[in-house]
Amino acid sequence: MNRTIRLVTLIIVLISVTVSAQNLQSSHSFIKYPVIEAPYNFNDGFSFPGMNQSLFITADVSKITHQLIYDSFAQDNNCLRILTMGVWDYFLFTLPGGPAWVHEEWHRAVMGQYGIDSYNDVYSFDVFADSIAVSHVKDEDLTYLKENHNPDMVRLAEAGNEAEIELAREYRRDSFFNGRPLHYELLQMWISLVNASYYVNMCSTDEADKMTDEMNEEDGTDIEKRDFTGLDFTAWIYDLSRPDELYSARGVHPSGTGIDRYIKYSDLSDSEQKYLKKTGWLTLLNFISPQLFGIERFNMPDYISGRSQFNFMMIHHLTSFGNDIIMSLLYKKHDLNIETSFHCYNNEKNYFPGLEIAVKRYPISIFNTEVYTDYRIMAYCQPEDQMYREDEAEPGGLIGAGLSVPLTSKSIEFFIEGDAKSDGWVEGNLYLGESVQLRSGIIIHI
Repeated sequence: MNRTIRLVTLIIVLISVTVSAQNLQSSHSFIKYPVIEAPYNFNDGFSFPGMNQSLFITADVSKITHQLIYDSFAQDNNCLRILTMGVWDYFLFTLPGGPAWVHEEWHRAVMGQYGIDSYNDVYSFDVFADSIAVSHVKDEDLTYLKENHNPDMVRLAEAGNEAEIELAREYRRDSFFNGRPLHYELLQMWISLVNASYYVNMCSTDEADKMTDEMNEEDGTDIEKRDFTGLDFTAWIYDLSRPDELYSARGVHPSGTGIDRYIKYSDLSDSEQKYLKKTGWLTLLNFISPQLFGIERFNMPDYISGRSQFNFMMIHHLTSFGNDIIMSLLYKKHDLNIETSFHCYNNEKNYFPGLEIAVKRYPISIFNTEVYTDYRIMAYCQPEDQMYREDEAEPGGLIGAGLSVPLTSKSIEFFIEGDAKSDGWVEGNLYLGESVQLRSGIIIHI
């Protein structure tokens, strides 16, 4: 993310949060860590972290550090708390465990499912970096992915932004369903969403070509140093609309060594440029969310459903075939927590519907012990074979469930969850084909 954009965003949100957070209060929350994420962890010997693991590592680092910052100041020092959180979030963005780290880890996971090695350059600890690479990727591996799994090649380019958007979405769920104050993670939500939108829009400007030239010059003949793709979204639309093109058709790197991986905006056709610009505008949908403006929930009228609350958010994702626009409705009444999401999947010229319903942490009694259950079901139509120019729809779905059991200390829970899906792109799910996944780990109340 451009440093100036990050700083301006931080200042604007700091002012709004400082004004609105005059009665910031502590509240119950928890951190969740999937120790096992199968089958990904057991792919090619051992692969770590999976998408779910890296997402919750970042969420947990933020929750713990924000809680420590909050507890370090006296009750009447809310402004100083918020300012300190802001400075911390500015630097955390490009540190291990921050939003840039999870952005790169989701790129790496898409390659990792095929045993493709890579390195997250966040570990270089350059907190002022304008861009961070996923390096140590071989041209031969990218050639294999492009020519045998083009939908995954497309997903590879968009997966980083998908991570940041899902991270901000998870924070809003945590606030609505579990009561964690929005102010703790609000700054990070804004920085992540602004970065996600800025990145897509920047790729459809002349600045994209200038940056690409600078990266190529800096990389020189060192293939290991090169990023796997350069700017994510010129590559995304390029591979999206050219599924049958050979990877070698990109030509020779300007240094004369290796394949010219990086796609410029000027390399795109008129129709590709228009679709990328359109997608840039659609990223603004991610800011349609009352929670981003400090409104944690709305109370339902008593004559409709007494003592219940609701909220909503719009989500926009790039996908392996185009875009997904989501209207997500959050509903809570006592112990019943429901998220209902309406999906509008689209490729170049067609729209396909989807519906998703999830129940969060519903308590039931097993052997006189209260445990918590989760349920999720999806039904969708997406373009056949995940193709950008496909008119035919392919139906699909997902079903999932989870169980959390308090241990001897009720502040710690063991959880196990899993899901099974058919072919199709699902936000936060690594696999585009049929898959069965299992995750287990611990939940710690803080």
